[in-house]
Amino acid sequence: GRSDTIEFGHSEKFYRATPLGDLAFQIEDITEPLRFEKLQKEFIAAVSHELSTPLTAVKGLIETALLSEPPSEELLEKALKRVGDLEKLIKSLRTLILVEGESTKEEELPLRDLIESVIEDLKGEIDDKELEVKLTGEDISLKTNREKLLIVLKNVIENAVLYNRKGGKVYISWGETPEGVEISVRDTGKGIAREDMPFLFQPFYGGREKRGMGLGLAIVKRALDSMNSEIRIESEKDRGTEVRILLKVQTL
Repeated sequence: GRSDTIEFGHSEKFYRATPLGDLAFQIEDITEPLRFEKLQKEFIAAVSHELSTPLTAVKGLIETALLSEPPSEELLEKALKRVGDLEKLIKSLRTLILVEGESTKEEELPLRDLIESVIEDLKGEIDDKELEVKLTGEDISLKTNREKLLIVLKNVIENAVLYNRKGGKVYISWGETPEGVEISVRDTGKGIAREDMPFLFQPFYGGREKRGMGLGLAIVKRALDSMNSEIRIESEKDRGTEVRILLKVQTL
């Protein structure tokens, strides 16, 4: 700040004092801006790390592939797969920015149709794992933002599919509550280690097993926050996970 301003901390808060003349000061609470700046720096550092690690790997794979005559197809395929991972990460970052933007357009959405469209998109993975997907719920429509609700459903249902065991089950149910709608997505998968639970919504936290980019649930949480809604997760290692989405929306 300006050279004549003083910044100081007091009981976990930070203030800036600006002299206004003889012994008079204007005091501002700068706790939130400082906290935001710190989070922003941490996030940028994490993004840089997550992008540069696979980029270094891709470069190394291509360089090694070109050393052999003819170039190694196997190594080039590995490089291509890494590039695909990078594309996914960039897409997730875009989604995160979209969610942070205040898109407030609301429309009438039939919930069962939306859930079925998400399942249809995951059909390949569901068939590979021979999963049984069971839907239970009334035909209800809700008034909310389509993109944000789809982001939430896609990420949560995809997790229930990807981290399930072969021949496992995914139970998706929904119903009206006094505040709106509750959706439950339960799987019979690996579950989440107890020590990972507090960090589930941290960007880039993939857990002990470092599954995926660790951006899915961070995006879901931000989307739901912007919809004034909530998410609750209960999980037991090797027993499966239940995700409950509490949408504070108007039903029609």
